[in-house]
Amino acid sequence: MKFLRIATWNINGIAPNLAEVVLFLHHNNIDILLVSETHLKDERVIKINGYNAYYSNHPDGTSHGGAAVVIKENIRQHYLLEIKHPLIQSVAVAIDDWLGTLTVAAVYCPPRHGIVEQTFTDYFHKLGCRFITGGDWNAKNTYWGSRLTTTRGRELKKAVDENSLHVLSTGEPTYWPTDPNKTPDLIDFFVIKGMSGMYTKIESCLDGSSDHTPVICTLSTTVIWKEPLETLYNKKTDWESFRDYIDKNANLSISLKTEEDVETAAVYVTNLIQKATWLSTPYLEYTEKLQDTTVEIKKMIALKRRLRRQWHASRNRRDKTALNHAQKELKQMIKENENNTLQDKLKTLSAHKADNYSLWKMTKSMKRPKEHNLPLRQPNGNWSRKSAQKAELFAEFLRDSFKPNEPDPTYSEKEIDDVLNSDQQMSLPLKLITPAEVRRAIARLSTKKAPGFDLITAEVLKQLPKKGIVLLTILFNAVLRLQCFPLVWKISIINMIAKPGKPPTEVASYRPISLLPVMSKLFEKLFLVRLHPILEEQRVVPNHQFGFRAHHGTVEQIHRVTHTIRQALEKREYCSAAFLDVQQAFDRVWHKGLLYKLKLCLPNTAYMILKSYLRDRIFRVKTGDCLSSLQQIRAGVPQGSVLAATLYTVYTADLPCADEVTIATYADDTAVLSCHKDPDTASMKLQTHLDKIGKWFRKWRIKASAAKSTHVSFTLKRGNCAPVNFNGTVLPQKTTVKYLGIHLDKKLTWREHIKAKRDQANIKLREFYWLIGRQSSLSLENKLLIYKSIIKPVWTYGIELWGSASHSNIEILQRFQNKALKILINAPWFTKNTEVHEYVEMPTVKEQIDQSCKIYKQRLKRHKNQLARALMNTDHSIFRLRRTRLASI
Repeated sequence: MKFLRIATWNINGIAPNLAEVVLFLHHNNIDILLVSETHLKDERVIKINGYNAYYSNHPDGTSHGGAAVVIKENIRQHYLLEIKHPLIQSVAVAIDDWLGTLTVAAVYCPPRHGIVEQTFTDYFHKLGCRFITGGDWNAKNTYWGSRLTTTRGRELKKAVDENSLHVLSTGEPTYWPTDPNKTPDLIDFFVIKGMSGMYTKIESCLDGSSDHTPVICTLSTTVIWKEPLETLYNKKTDWESFRDYIDKNANLSISLKTEEDVETAAVYVTNLIQKATWLSTPYLEYTEKLQDTTVEIKKMIALKRRLRRQWHASRNRRDKTALNHAQKELKQMIKENENNTLQDKLKTLSAHKADNYSLWKMTKSMKRPKEHNLPLRQPNGNWSRKSAQKAELFAEFLRDSFKPNEPDPTYSEKEIDDVLNSDQQMSLPLKLITPAEVRRAIARLSTKKAPGFDLITAEVLKQLPKKGIVLLTILFNAVLRLQCFPLVWKISIINMIAKPGKPPTEVASYRPISLLPVMSKLFEKLFLVRLHPILEEQRVVPNHQFGFRAHHGTVEQIHRVTHTIRQALEKREYCSAAFLDVQQAFDRVWHKGLLYKLKLCLPNTAYMILKSYLRDRIFRVKTGDCLSSLQQIRAGVPQGSVLAATLYTVYTADLPCADEVTIATYADDTAVLSCHKDPDTASMKLQTHLDKIGKWFRKWRIKASAAKSTHVSFTLKRGNCAPVNFNGTVLPQKTTVKYLGIHLDKKLTWREHIKAKRDQANIKLREFYWLIGRQSSLSLENKLLIYKSIIKPVWTYGIELWGSASHSNIEILQRFQNKALKILINAPWFTKNTEVHEYVEMPTVKEQIDQSCKIYKQRLKRHKNQLARALMNTDHSIFRLRRTRLASI
């Protein structure tokens, strides 16, 4: 980009004029728009396709004043600062060009305040040594072309002279008051520093319907673009040529006798696939997609410009009336065009492969909010703003996270060392992998998964010819034979995703998502097929662990917990329950302890492969288009890997159990329940077992956060069970707890859960209203598909359990469904709910409960876990309370 087009515009409210803003950006090819008077509140977010928006709202929180920077998202940028002050509202963004860093800032100075020179000087100092800032200054001075000089204009001129700044203005009025008694004047302009005004062009624009005209500045500079997403292939890739290259160049006679040979072969296979894909893929030039503008709208824009010039020259009321009519008609045309375009697009959406799943692509983009490039706070209080700085900060944070917890000095590691240093036992080799097995495993790989650092995706492997499959098979069997996991498969690229509801400027508010090479995950799948029978034969995984196990779901585990609670209520007992929150469970698994447990339960061939698998793993953090330095992983099971879940299950398999308490674990979610008629006795039994778990946690370097854990007394009686502690810290006592997505209240009435799901479903309905609402042209079939697949699962989760709630609570969700279905079919308010359900063939909530429970009962009857099957046995159960019984309850 040799030219950068920056516009400043006082729009008098960006939300109601958003369609006009979008048209202005595309029609004038604006790269950066500096907006004054945004009139936004903190909770309001504006989304413009292809642009990022940064805001600075008025400090009193009301919808007036404010400034915003709207910038193309493919320009390399980072958020710099925000000023929220009654005198000045400003937001600044730093971009990269060929000379370095350029700060671009939008500013708005409300007119009803006196601003002195020092205030302007302090503001300019915050922007750095090279910047351009523009907006509505409400300052007049003949120096930049105003009709007269005001006090504020005089003070701003002093600050400009004192700091060796330059003012860029058109010399033409930018504010055109509707009152004919007021004179138009120039108050919108740019202030620059560190660049020459000789390489700029300033022009007025007659677009827009506010009382301010936009000003456009064209800078002669080369902006640095963000690097496009790296891919090995595109839609033009010649896969036939790809397969021919593999067939001609693949060497099936590579030497695989030592560990070094395996490392070399893994790199060779990776390079071969990469080169074959690159040679078969033509380069596609990036083209920016601009919004189409109809001929009628273009004509109306030209008419409006002509009428605005005429009014500016005459200031006649009739000319102003004609301009107002043209502006109103243009707004209506823009709105109608936008709506018609949307409705036409909705009519073509489909969930079928023939249309490339366009419906799902439309809904997928709505599931995750757009993230802004905000700065991160460093431990010393400074800020990391650039992508490279943030990548290093994230890497340092994760380096400290991927290490084991401190050991407990009361435990000796001698037993562990003796086992790990003992002689290896002879064992039979693992079953070799066949090419047919590799091909079947590749066919089952998901093409939607992101690739690792090597950019090889599942789609690339699916295109491999027979010779490529054989080459992979030879390499995989060499890994099994030599028990050496290649280093090139141990490199992970980590992307950081903001946690919802957490402050985005804190490093700890982000969740790491690890991307591993797809060939590594392919081998892990094949290895896991050989590992599972061994673990099942040894009965390593306890029955109370329902996580990461086939045919084991969260509903069955929650059912075990609620069954225990319900029986305590039926027997007039107290159920004292502790729900433990394990800190960084997967990231801090102690490798030495894990290898000790693996050696005790696995044959030597499998153990040695896993030992090589865990050793010398490294990662890099990717932020934007920048990568951090390589960092070592010293603890934890590899995130994003296929084996991680199994390894964590083995590591926690020997969690203490007892007949007097109920243990329920799903991955790292742990619940411990104890029941007794006496509340103190129930807590005493619970405390005894928590002490055992605490000792086990300390021995294996696992930490649980007592502050985030919960103690609940489930009972129909008054009072609570005695408090319990974990490792010396008293657990917080609450009346409700959220376990595996289900809200459990102390009387197990399900009211809190149903209300929470109703609120979540309402939020989803509002998010998708534009797509499934009354005005949408989307077909009814697709509307119902979105409701069934996105909105309905929100409240049907766990319906087999909370379906036992009272009729009044069930009606809460029935009323929601009635409302949603009427919106979908655009039915009038007086339409009977029964007719609506019959028309769309949708079961009522009660009918859905009955259907789900029948299916769930059949699943429990043939469940492979005896603890789940035991829920069907009600011979010794008590049913004293007048409550609905569902499933096996």
